[in-house]
Amino acid sequence: MSVAELKNDLHRLVVNTEDETILDYIRGYFLELTNEEDWWDRLSDNQKLQIQKSDQQAEAGKIVSHQSVRAKVEQLFKDYECN
Repeated sequence: MSVAELKNDLHRLVVNTEDETILDYIRGYFLELTNEEDWWDRLSDNQKLQIQKSDQQAEAGKIVSHQSVRAKVEQLFKDYECN
């Protein structure tokens, strides 16, 4: 498919939808793909700090597995249902 055909196809798809959620998602995705700025540069200093702390904790082995968290949540629901 040529670039012109791809553009025409995308244009047709956009014109034929009235779903604002889809249009907003596609717009955001397109902007993200065409943005040359690194996403890291758009984060606040606090967000960067939190990510760096999380990286340090993971490297130090201070992590909790998904399975462990899920088991605790399931137990909380069981306990709640019993009350």
